[in-house]
Amino acid sequence: MRLLLCAALFSALPAQPASFLTETFGTPADQPLLGPDAPGFTLTVANRSFNVDRAARRLTLDGIPLRFDLRHERRGGIDLYRIRHAKDSEIRGEQIRFAWSFPPAFNESMTLDTGAMQGQPLYLPNGKVPDNQFTNWGLLFYNRAANLAVGAVLDGAEAARNARRGHSRFTGITTLQLTATTASPRLEITLFAYRPGDREFWWAEWYQFRSGSDPEVAPNFFPILAPADLSWQPGERQTVRIVPSPGAAGRKMELVGIDEVRRQVIWRVPFTQELPVTAVKVEVGEWRSGLYRLIVVPAGQAVDPAAIDLNAKLTNVFVRPTRPGGTVLFVVPTDMWYAYSTNGGHDFHGWRTGYDGSVGYSPAAMSSRHRRLNHFYYSLYERYNDIHHFRYLEELALRDGFAIDYATQHDVALGRVRLDDYRLVLIGNHCEFTTREGYLRFTEYLGRGGAVLVHGGDSFAVMVEYLPSLEAPRYIWQQGHLWAHLSDQPSDFRAPVLLPADAPPDASVVNPDPGSGIDYLNPFHNTVGYWPAGSKAVIAAETHPIVAGLNLKRGDEVPGPWGGEVDIPYAPHAWDVIVRSERAAPEGREFGIDAYDPTPFHRVGLAVHKNLRLGMVCGENFPNVLAAPESRLFRELYRRTVRHLLDGPGAAGPNLVPESQRNGVTVAWDQPVTLTALRYELPAAIDLSEPDWYRKPAPYANYTIETSIDGETWELAADRRYGPWRGVQTDTFAPRTARFLRFAGRLSTSEPLTVRHIEAYGRD
Repeated sequence: MRLLLCAALFSALPAQPASFLTETFGTPADQPLLGPDAPGFTLTVANRSFNVDRAARRLTLDGIPLRFDLRHERRGGIDLYRIRHAKDSEIRGEQIRFAWSFPPAFNESMTLDTGAMQGQPLYLPNGKVPDNQFTNWGLLFYNRAANLAVGAVLDGAEAARNARRGHSRFTGITTLQLTATTASPRLEITLFAYRPGDREFWWAEWYQFRSGSDPEVAPNFFPILAPADLSWQPGERQTVRIVPSPGAAGRKMELVGIDEVRRQVIWRVPFTQELPVTAVKVEVGEWRSGLYRLIVVPAGQAVDPAAIDLNAKLTNVFVRPTRPGGTVLFVVPTDMWYAYSTNGGHDFHGWRTGYDGSVGYSPAAMSSRHRRLNHFYYSLYERYNDIHHFRYLEELALRDGFAIDYATQHDVALGRVRLDDYRLVLIGNHCEFTTREGYLRFTEYLGRGGAVLVHGGDSFAVMVEYLPSLEAPRYIWQQGHLWAHLSDQPSDFRAPVLLPADAPPDASVVNPDPGSGIDYLNPFHNTVGYWPAGSKAVIAAETHPIVAGLNLKRGDEVPGPWGGEVDIPYAPHAWDVIVRSERAAPEGREFGIDAYDPTPFHRVGLAVHKNLRLGMVCGENFPNVLAAPESRLFRELYRRTVRHLLDGPGAAGPNLVPESQRNGVTVAWDQPVTLTALRYELPAAIDLSEPDWYRKPAPYANYTIETSIDGETWELAADRRYGPWRGVQTDTFAPRTARFLRFAGRLSTSEPLTVRHIEAYGRD
């Protein structure tokens, strides 16, 4: 609705004023940069406008002995307007400035930056220009309504380091000023425009055209592989778009689909490469749910499915089931894949500093070693080798007799899979980003007693929104943070203090100071840190059921190459930490600059929550731990953790609480009842409709739940004194007989505790 209102407001904007191009070439209908759909633009030297000699196609300046030749040509459907020093011009250094003036219809851009493609809108739905918009010469801009792409390229001269930009919320006009100097005799400015043949990959034709002369478009830039959707379902007709190099047009090729876990070729689809974009249709068969690798090979070429050539182009998709086929669901962190796919090495996020207008390009190009144009920044095949995790889970499921279905975060957000259909949900490595819809679905699932196991570190750190919509993602926009990073904070945000500065390395966390973190929002009750370099992992809870029977004692090593970012519990008393780092260390910022938390504390390798059916396998390098030959102990601990969560008790059956007592803090029955589980609703406290919801304190409850037979002697049923409790919650416990039930505690605002919709259950 916001975008429609913007379009209506500015649809009556006046036509762009005449430019030095229209003064030279007029307004021929077949040159869109000279027509009414074009943005406004000006070119000045030392703030002076050009005089136009139309007959000679010559640009001159009053009082400055610079003369430029202006030429037009059309190549491959692209209009090129080249501006160069005339042969009789004096070469001198003056500032030359080109300025775009974009109406709201030009709301897409694409550039090559540090070897990666980066796309952004020019303005966001809230009217802001993205704070993280790095713009300069060479950027392409697109008017989707008019199907018009334009840009300006500087060759042979040094560009200014920064372009000057601005945005008027009153007119909707975005301006961009690009500057250079005229001192180089090789100076050439090229303005260009074209009507893209493919609206989804509208930028493809320009990079294909530039590939013969621009060193930024490396030889292995093409082909680009991009599935229309990362999640496929049997019976669908899916599309994979391939952007070939210009010289590859007409070649006979095949799109090959490989079951990556079982290392089997599943399908081969023949096609002929066409410019600018080739759309390959794939009929999705009754393939098992899981991870698939897509590659492109010449027609008839033999394929070894076990061989992975990381110097060739590949991409991944997942097949989700038509109906639940297992008891475990693996959710792939594709929001993170999108966010990191083509961000050009720039800092995508703004932490809690107010730098929250960041965006990244969603329909990303695919990977090669030289160009990180990929969907898997935290790679399935490099970095932390997540493929080892997938293959371990395959072995585990076969060994323990359960089945695993696979889906993406986008599937969860869209409701294409239901978390409630599964006993246990696994979240893949470094699931840093989540949409609001995904956040709510996981929060509600955990609150209803669902089981979740998160992996790596940085889980659900940032809430994002897909633009223009969740159903048709093109960009991903940061909304705000869900946790307080322990070290990377502005100076006015005080991180939690888990241990005093002089604490010994083996100290237990007893009474952590929450610092400024009263608004912890992460549904997984964690923040993030980094594994101490070189620190071993050791057993920390030798009597826990997950460890029982393994003949281990506290401090025994859990071998493996531990490392990477680590999820850290908000309130350590609420967790059973099974494996932790041997060494406690201060928390340094990621790149060792700016700020750090001097508090020494142990990192978590494996932990399970005392109140929730929630576990964490920490350290992004855990897939390599699973794969290491010496890691038999960790593999067994992982297996036991899965069984611990999978087999945990649930809450089901008729509600035993009389209807008249379902809102309050006490319940009394006429006769004793047997209880095994409770479900109830606390104040939610987070208003996600507020634009700055992540900046506002989010009150939470701390409380206990007790039962009694006689109303005088009370027995603890659930201890919720640790952690930020909000919304629907579920507690399970061993069967107990009771006539009375009470909630005792307060909100963090010191208001009385309120509880609604109390449900009590007997045996599961």
